[in-house]
Amino acid sequence: MEELVNRVKNIIDICWESFSAKVGCGLISINKEASMQLQFAYLLKNSLDLAIYNNDESVELELETGIPVNGRLRECDIVMRMVKGESKLYLPIEMKCYKTKTSTGKLRGAQDIFKLGVYEDLQLLEAYANASYASGIQLTMTDSRNFVYPKSKEAKSWDYDISDGHKIKGGINLNTPIGGKPVNVKLNLDYSFKWAQVNNYYFLKLESND
Repeated sequence: MEELVNRVKNIIDICWESFSAKVGCGLISINKEASMQLQFAYLLKNSLDLAIYNNDESVELELETGIPVNGRLRECDIVMRMVKGESKLYLPIEMKCYKTKTSTGKLRGAQDIFKLGVYEDLQLLEAYANASYASGIQLTMTDSRNFVYPKSKEAKSWDYDISDGHKIKGGINLNTPIGGKPVNVKLNLDYSFKWAQVNNYYFLKLESND
């Protein structure tokens, strides 16, 4: 199973690189998270056969799959269902998209909420991990340079930092309120934030360093 998981992760990397290049060069148009999910899932679904080396292996892709977390059902953006012989394992993928303008052309705000959302995705991925779920992957895209190379760092930006080069070691506890609402985010694993730029777009792949 470990070899199959590694092959699937390699396919995800290839598809993410292709997706980033196509979006950055205008071959794929993304206006919000839903279209990001569908376009990336399309590339991934049509590439999964490359990960199958044996007759007892299969890989399937599911969208918006419900996963129980602490008594609640949470919808994961993409789940890879991997089978090797009698063994079965799921690999979750969470995604975030921030465009500086909405689909109607209005300027979008709420950048602090978006940053929090990236951290909440990581918290969910850690919560998913168990005997049936492999360590997951978080994928983010934006056309806002401010997320990647912030001009200034106010308190919330320091706490919810997603800028290029940022590292989390030994986990982190976040409780700075956002939008007047309490926050309680806890990560136990290590992460390195390394953005890739393609023209006017920025792409981030996060996976636990552990």
